[in-house]
Amino acid sequence: MMRNRLLGVCLFLGVVFGAQGEPLSVGITPLKPAARLAEEWTPLLDEVAKRAGLELRFRTATSIPAYGERLEKGEYDIAYMNPYDYQLYSASPGYRAFVRERGQPLEGVLLVRKDGRIKELRDINGARVSFPTPLAFAASLLTQAEMLKQGIKVDAKYVQSHDSVLKSVAAGNFEAGGTILKVLQTADPALAADLRVLHKTAAYPSHPFTAHPRVSVEVVDKLRQAFNSLHNDEVGRKLLAGVTFKGFESATDRDYDDVRRLDLKKLVEAVQ
Repeated sequence: MMRNRLLGVCLFLGVVFGAQGEPLSVGITPLKPAARLAEEWTPLLDEVAKRAGLELRFRTATSIPAYGERLEKGEYDIAYMNPYDYQLYSASPGYRAFVRERGQPLEGVLLVRKDGRIKELRDINGARVSFPTPLAFAASLLTQAEMLKQGIKVDAKYVQSHDSVLKSVAAGNFEAGGTILKVLQTADPALAADLRVLHKTAAYPSHPFTAHPRVSVEVVDKLRQAFNSLHNDEVGRKLLAGVTFKGFESATDRDYDDVRRLDLKKLVEAVQ
């Protein structure tokens, strides 16, 4: 029996140490097409890996729902996710926040064409409005919750990505669209030039980078220090500019308690 216990301990330690010696998969929520996400994020992740003394591999999914399915299965070692996903997947499989964007709260925005008929939020009543997915925290849940409070009803359509929201509104296929400010700020300038922000929601903590429970505390600490150091030097600031971040700051699980206090189940039922 003692031999079996020792064998079990050795196998356990082998798994732990072996996992730390392998590349860590880093999932980035698919706010944009995968090729563009990779172009923006891979240089920054390479620098974080260098500073942390680790190997990181960029990963994403074909759509926001598909990304959620992978989070639920715990497929990513490290995952960048929205606050709605975080309140789900911090419960199971147990992802934990360790950094978030520095000085940039998360706000949902409703966009319209600059030359469109909609001038005020009340003008959107009855309009066809595009959203990424029903469960996009700020872009869909918060924007639609605020409209419901004001008695505004819209014909909501889901176009699977934030990038598609911008394009659908700019093309005139929808009179308005829900997204987050970060997506507008990083959009093609020629596309963004046709759009304006009609309304902003209340602000919440921004998307966290999170670690799966299988990632050791020591590794998470190295990553936290590496992310948080980027804004301190020219090399890091240049890479941050590529994703339009000012920097990173430490985050904890408790930072997202305000999100947990929202009646998200009620919000989800209201928009589906």
